[in-house]
Amino acid sequence: MIDIHCHILPGLDDGPKLLKKTIAMAKKAADQGIDTIIATPHHNNGKYINERQDILGATDFVNAQIQQHGIPVDIVPGQEIHLYEDIAGDLKRGLLLPLNQSSKYVLIELPETHLPPYTHRLIFDLQRDGYIPVLAHPERNASIAENPNILYDLVKNGAAVQADAASVIGTNGKKVKKLTQQLLDANMVHIIASNAHDAKTIHLAKAYRSLEATMSDMFIENSGYIFHDKPIAKEMPERIRKSRVRKFF
Repeated sequence: MIDIHCHILPGLDDGPKLLKKTIAMAKKAADQGIDTIIATPHHNNGKYINERQDILGATDFVNAQIQQHGIPVDIVPGQEIHLYEDIAGDLKRGLLLPLNQSSKYVLIELPETHLPPYTHRLIFDLQRDGYIPVLAHPERNASIAENPNILYDLVKNGAAVQADAASVIGTNGKKVKKLTQQLLDANMVHIIASNAHDAKTIHLAKAYRSLEATMSDMFIENSGYIFHDKPIAKEMPERIRKSRVRKFF
């Protein structure tokens, strides 16, 4: 398995502070059958700034340490980029990291409380420049929880969606789990990732086991497609009927 969203690099954000915690995460991932992790430290979220070169250096260092411990997991660089207006411009300038460093997939974190008015334009700009925006855990965004069909419009316009394993299994709360299931049923989720910040929050294998085999197989394959910079599999998204949508927040 490949985990495309994980905060495993030590000392960069709200993931592990110490190298030994990073090693523990790698061991837990290997025990679950994960052999590749895309490290995605937070960037430009108002609290953490993690520049491209710092992430590349930290990834090389962690890989060397993991190899010394004999753990069969490979770490590759990425970034969880908090939504801001000039992401497309900063990608052109080489300031940001797509997933696996040089793919066309870019992991975008939405604000938790709202969706900025420039979001749709940014989705367009990224695709115009040859990138595919991957929206990280939109099931935790308050505006989408209030009206999931906001996400339908983004998916219809080309965005890919990554849901958290914790949202699938209910660790993020019952309401988030219910919304995630609605999005799964409506073909508005394309990848599952751990978004783990420590060894205890690596739930990827459990999330896959909780899904129908055909769905989990597609998500596993899509993670591989992202790693290898190939087109992911998508089903036609469906709108969620308003009568079935409840207020979550």
